[in-house]
Amino acid sequence: MGFRQRGQGPIGWLPVLCGLLFLVALAGGGCTPKPVAPASATIMQTSVQPESCPPAASQENVPAPSPYREDDFSVVFDDQGNLLDDMSVDSDIDAAESASAPAPCETLENVEAVPSVSDIVLAQYDDWRGVRYRSGGTDYRGVDCSGLVQAIFRDAFEVDLPRVSSDQARLGESVPRGDIRPGDLLYFIDRGRKHVGVAVNDQEFVHASRRKGVTLSKFDSYWSKRLIRVRRILDVNEQDAQARKGS
Repeated sequence: MGFRQRGQGPIGWLPVLCGLLFLVALAGGGCTPKPVAPASATIMQTSVQPESCPPAASQENVPAPSPYREDDFSVVFDDQGNLLDDMSVDSDIDAAESASAPAPCETLENVEAVPSVSDIVLAQYDDWRGVRYRSGGTDYRGVDCSGLVQAIFRDAFEVDLPRVSSDQARLGESVPRGDIRPGDLLYFIDRGRKHVGVAVNDQEFVHASRRKGVTLSKFDSYWSKRLIRVRRILDVNEQDAQARKGS
């Protein structure tokens, strides 16, 4: 190897040194140091990375189903198989069922009572009270005894009676004087004339009086001895108004 002039180093050492370093780098796999990312960049990458899902379990890793086990009745029976006295579990169940049960649509207090025949006749009396007596009359301008009876049975019981009292007396069945019930027809002889009324009960009746008009009278000494016939047209057993067939 030649040298330069005096006072200077060997000739061409830098190219030789670089060549050696290159050979060493090739022999080492050609790896070069990776640049280090800033700390802030590493944190940002970590925060946005999605969570990794666990690997799907294979058939070998799936747990086997637990064997069938009968219901546990230990809360009801003791060790000897006797029924326990404390049935708080059933009580709680019954209480829950009672609380969830729907309330009834209506109570007994809300159910309207069916009016009796006596109440119906009295209601008709309230409508006709004070209407004057008029022979042959059938309305509120004036009414006679048989016209009043016909109107009461038509409006209250939907029963069509004949217009004349003698024809009305042929309907229904004969009833003893001691067995008068609401709705029975009562026939009297008053001052030589035939007269008819409707029983409210066994003490009172509604009729059209010649002197008082439509009124409510009692079976006092005057009317009791003039009563000659009682006829029953209403079907008392069914509490319904029915006209029995007659001529």
